[in-house]
Amino acid sequence: MRFSQLLATAPFLGLLAACHGAAPADEAAAPAPRAQVQVVQPATQSLTQYRTFPATSTYPRKSAVTAPVAGYITGVNVRLGDRVTAGQVLFTLETKERRALGNSITRIDPSLKGFGLVSVTAPSPGIVSVLNIQQSGDYLLEGSPLATVAESSQLVFQLNLPYEYNQIAQGNPLCTIVLPDSTRLQGRVESPLASVSPGQSEIYLVRPINPQGVIPENLIVQVRLTQTRQPNAQVLPAGCVLSDETLHSFWVMKLVNDSTAVKVPVTLGVQKPDEIEIKTPVFGPHDRILSAGNYGLADTAKVKVVK
Repeated sequence: MRFSQLLATAPFLGLLAACHGAAPADEAAAPAPRAQVQVVQPATQSLTQYRTFPATSTYPRKSAVTAPVAGYITGVNVRLGDRVTAGQVLFTLETKERRALGNSITRIDPSLKGFGLVSVTAPSPGIVSVLNIQQSGDYLLEGSPLATVAESSQLVFQLNLPYEYNQIAQGNPLCTIVLPDSTRLQGRVESPLASVSPGQSEIYLVRPINPQGVIPENLIVQVRLTQTRQPNAQVLPAGCVLSDETLHSFWVMKLVNDSTAVKVPVTLGVQKPDEIEIKTPVFGPHDRILSAGNYGLADTAKVKVVK
């Protein structure tokens, strides 16, 4: 009985075994998936790398405005931050003798009309950086401070440059001064001062070229210096370059035909956020380098190029 049952079920077991045996062949016949990638070609162009450092505005040359005589302040013609010219009247004073005589002085002698009235002028062109007297009526002694005029033509930015970057400031190079409101000024780096800050930084003075408007003292700005300039650099988009976890090894994926990409180690030069110089190897102008879909590929990978 059992034997006959086995005979009856034998065809079904054979059919089941045949179905299972055919599955690996079907799976082997399915093509392996390919990574979809985009490609670019190397470009040759001028490439410049910059370094940016903070600096502080300062006016090293200032002129103090003082009361030439003792008297009463009768007029304040300037405000803090105003730009003034040499000889501009900033304050008017009245001596105590003039005040004692009052308006009767013109009746006594018309030629004494201006007696005891003193005009205090700006000694040089510049910006009012300190205003000691802001309203009239005060009595001042001779020599009392009235204001301080910072000579605008002497505006400089004090740059504390780390000593390891001192080479990029040699030779009085041009630079870009970026103000907090994103305004850009051209400037020139002058010779360093004969001192080093506690943070082992050399102190340079950066003089702006034709600054516009009023720049307050102690304003923190950014000074951008040229570190490296390559006139004929071989350049790829930054997305083409891959690296290991330690950022010691770098490579790109290059197409050797329409469907195969291989790993090519590279040496980097000037690096910018959006593009990188490739120093070695030298690629041909028609070589195709993977720019998207290249992450995580094997050293040799099957790919599909898409637009």
